[in-house]
Amino acid sequence: MQLEKSRRLRRSLLAVTVLYVVVFAQVPFFTARSAPPPTVNFDWTPKSAVIGNLLNFNATATGGTPPYTYSWNFGDGQTGTGVTVLHPYNRPGFYSVALNVSDSSGAFNVLTQSVTIYDWPVRTYNWLIHWNATADDGFNIWDVSYKGVPLIRDARLAYVVNDYLENFCGPFQDETASSGLQGTLASGNLRYENFTTASDPYFQIRTEYPVGGYNYQEVFRFYLSGRWEPEILIGRGGCIADHIYKPMWRIDIVLGEDSNNFMSQYTPYRTWENLIWEGNYVDNGFRDPTHNAAQWRMGHQGMYYYMIPKIFRVDTDLPNLPTSIYLVRAHPNEIQFQHSLECYPNPCEDPSEFINGELAFRRDIAIWFIPRIWDHGPIDTTSPQKVATLSFYPGGSWP
Repeated sequence: MQLEKSRRLRRSLLAVTVLYVVVFAQVPFFTARSAPPPTVNFDWTPKSAVIGNLLNFNATATGGTPPYTYSWNFGDGQTGTGVTVLHPYNRPGFYSVALNVSDSSGAFNVLTQSVTIYDWPVRTYNWLIHWNATADDGFNIWDVSYKGVPLIRDARLAYVVNDYLENFCGPFQDETASSGLQGTLASGNLRYENFTTASDPYFQIRTEYPVGGYNYQEVFRFYLSGRWEPEILIGRGGCIADHIYKPMWRIDIVLGEDSNNFMSQYTPYRTWENLIWEGNYVDNGFRDPTHNAAQWRMGHQGMYYYMIPKIFRVDTDLPNLPTSIYLVRAHPNEIQFQHSLECYPNPCEDPSEFINGELAFRRDIAIWFIPRIWDHGPIDTTSPQKVATLSFYPGGSWP
């Protein structure tokens, strides 16, 4: 009897064990984690945007459980949906743009990035500044006024000539193209910069001057005092051979009106000499100590701009070359050449072609600012940049 009870007990225990295995084998020992939310990103063009530009926002998402739903908040009270959206901004400023991406499981992720929208035209420090990225003359400013007085009709960096020693390379006539400048705006390489702590606070627009193989930036700077400056910064580039950079700035100053301006040069006799005819007026090294060490001046009805060239060179073992200003009549067709980028074996074109012996005194005039800077080439890429600036200081009966 005892043996039979023992057998029945073992059979019961075996049945319970089998039942436990069958039942609990169907239940996992832990609950599986849900899939992580999608990874999101977005980009936009142009990066350098002004009010009224239509920005193209483009989203990407990976992971999670597709398909995805895209929701946008543009930071100006407006929203949108979709992978790609177009959106304009009507006010300058910094905007926090948020992208919310949800997947089909309900998981979501949010990414926020800052978008900068610049004012246009620029209104700062009593200046009104229009600017444009031209098709083939780099970045230019036009119809610029200070305290309501028109001062600058047009200023642009038309091109940069590279003359190599014994024609080791080139010579080249470096010009940007519309695609290059559009790329500059798209990539965000145009910036507004304020310097409010300077003794004479100023605002500047900085952008690259995109040319393959070379490193150029151009700057237009505007001071509270009415002073202004075009500037080019030149980094290491080109062939490994001595060469001369010759930036070609064309500047049309109006000083209130077009038709009655004149230009003068400071002489070795410590006097100002009015320049009557078109011509190449080379820096003679003499300076007016009473007007910021000016070499040239442009005037109209007692209002003047005193002009001072400032050249920063790196390779000081090479010769220091004089700066020129070509004084010309401001004909609208004398702004741009039609030519090849490589000038060899012929010389590069030069704005001296626009010097036709015309009377320039008390006429509608323009100048070409042409600094000349020797350079060894891209031997040491850590060297500071070469800089050429033409400073315009106001004087006389100034508003």
